[in-house]
Amino acid sequence: MKSFFSYRVPAWILMFMFLSFVIFYFLGRSQALHSEANKAFSMVKYIKEVNEEVFLNIGIQEVETQTNNTKIPWTNIGVPLTEKKALIILNYDAKLGIKNSVKVKSIGIKSYNIEIPRYEVIGISLDTKKPYELYDSTGELLSSSTADIDTGKLVTQSLTDEQQKKYLKQYSSQIDDSAKNYYKSLFKSVDSKIKLTFTFER
Repeated sequence: MKSFFSYRVPAWILMFMFLSFVIFYFLGRSQALHSEANKAFSMVKYIKEVNEEVFLNIGIQEVETQTNNTKIPWTNIGVPLTEKKALIILNYDAKLGIKNSVKVKSIGIKSYNIEIPRYEVIGISLDTKKPYELYDSTGELLSSSTADIDTGKLVTQSLTDEQQKKYLKQYSSQIDDSAKNYYKSLFKSVDSKIKLTFTFER
């Protein structure tokens, strides 16, 4: 035992062991902090009972273009040859229907009027295989100082409900037909002799 403690270890080995310990310690700390920084948290903001019916799904392919350029300080004038352009192609479904309950009014023996509320955009779902693609991204000769285009933001802006409301008017007759077929099938399953009329809130 005495000879074991009297054994001399070169200083460079001790220094190597100490440095290795320090390096592995900080690497471990770094990995721990990195993994903790990548954690995600979610919170339910609200739960709401809804009475939605989708009458029409529209498959849409939309081309969106945005340009940026460097401005002359304190003006809105673009500097020549500093333009950057991005062109993206979106593929998604717009779901159109109602978010409020219909009103059913008896107007005779086995006759009812269905009052359908104003149509709304129920939701939007991106294509599962190819939601969007950056079709083109170019920059002019002096565009290195121009801010890059945020394509994620461009996609988000294009997929708002407000952007899809134009389809409510464009396809209103198809939505009407789909709504009629839906409620006719629903009531006919109860009694095949029931007659329906429809009114639509515009």
